[in-house]
Amino acid sequence: MRLATIDIGTNTAQLLVAERDQTGLHRLHTAERFVRLGEGVDARGRIGPEARERLLDTLRDHLQVARAYGVDQLSAAGTSALRDAANRDAVLASVRDALGLSVDLLSGTEEATWSYAAACAAFDNLSEPRLIVDVGGGSTELIVGTDPARPRPSPTDAIQDHASLDLGCVRLTERCFASQPPSHDAVETVDQIIDEALAARAPAVGDAPTLIGTAGTATALALVHAGPDSTGDALHGDGVVLSSEDIRCWRERLLRQTVDEIFELHPEAMEGRADVFPMGVILLGHILAHYELEDLRVSPYELRHGLALRLRASAPAPSS
Repeated sequence: MRLATIDIGTNTAQLLVAERDQTGLHRLHTAERFVRLGEGVDARGRIGPEARERLLDTLRDHLQVARAYGVDQLSAAGTSALRDAANRDAVLASVRDALGLSVDLLSGTEEATWSYAAACAAFDNLSEPRLIVDVGGGSTELIVGTDPARPRPSPTDAIQDHASLDLGCVRLTERCFASQPPSHDAVETVDQIIDEALAARAPAVGDAPTLIGTAGTATALALVHAGPDSTGDALHGDGVVLSSEDIRCWRERLLRQTVDEIFELHPEAMEGRADVFPMGVILLGHILAHYELEDLRVSPYELRHGLALRLRASAPAPSS
């Protein structure tokens, strides 16, 4: 059985096509398009017409690819930008009318559940507890839990605590950085905003958690750190582990560079992301500092993989 999922985030709309069999999910195709759906949502509270058209164009292309693969099931879901937009119902209706596609609007808890399941699926035998961090365009998710595969509880049962912070890299960049490089005062303002949010709402964890980064900022930083010729293959197997010192050094370097200079670090990883990437790295650094952790392990799996796990969980097992 073939599944396709589309994760509609604040910055990107990501497609996954996977084959499901008795041994699990096997990726056949992935695609990422930069929609910037959340452009202006923090300031205006609405998704603009240009962003809506970019979304429709992207979803049309993703659906065409999914059909070419002959998928049996398809699921599309929206997250922070759609949750926050006052005109989300009108945007979702335009998607249904134009493309015949129904988009699930995930709650923060649902997003956390399937992001957590996806991030953990890449690794075996990690220490517990686990702290998953997903720095998105509109929000940052912090999820604490245990191994969702042992002794095979549901992902919901594995999660012990979760916080969704309105600290996405697109949202904070639009709010605080008028230029790149940003001013010293702008960086100080961001540092204060992040520290106050973490102090107020970050979930508690036990001793020595394994910190796992998932999705855009973490995977992009792993590729940039690995070098301009690195590919997504570097994230699999033992994966990439970034130290707190690595992240601190990248923060300082990025805050001295222009958007064009950031893009040239890794054109593939920075496509559609270079202007908000420094903010994402700032957020990762603050999270490590808040929890006094030394390492960030990067997972190659993200919410679109979690949506496929959700589809698999709701469908009958394939026959042998």
